[in-house]
Amino acid sequence: MLSNIYRQHTERITFLKQKQEKKKKELLSSVDHLTYVVLDGLNDEVSECYKNEKRIDQACKHINTQSNLLLKQSQAWINLIGQFTVALKELGDVKNYSKIIKRECATITNTLATVHQDMIVQQQNRQTDNNISENSTNSS
Repeated sequence: MLSNIYRQHTERITFLKQKQEKKKKELLSSVDHLTYVVLDGLNDEVSECYKNEKRIDQACKHINTQSNLLLKQSQAWINLIGQFTVALKELGDVKNYSKIIKRECATITNTLATVHQDMIVQQQNRQTDNNISENSTNSS
């Protein structure tokens, strides 16, 4: 009887150990599967982050290139506008100079006309004086 109890107890312990071992294997298998799923999900997220980082880097490089082009074009436009402003100032100077020359030419023309008029009057006065002198010499 004691040996039966001992044998039953031993069988029971063996059965429980086998059951515990089976549960342990199931648990380890579940943990392995959970670890795989979690790591796979994390790897997917990390992979997506890496892809996004690459796209962002490419976009930044593109924006930087476009910004440099815009800067160069802006500088070119600034230079052209500066040259245009200088040309306009020169045209304004030429216009002003031409007005001054026109005004001086008009002054010179008026002065010459006045001098010419005075010379004609003086010649007429001389002729008149000569005629009077001749007439007075002839009458005497």
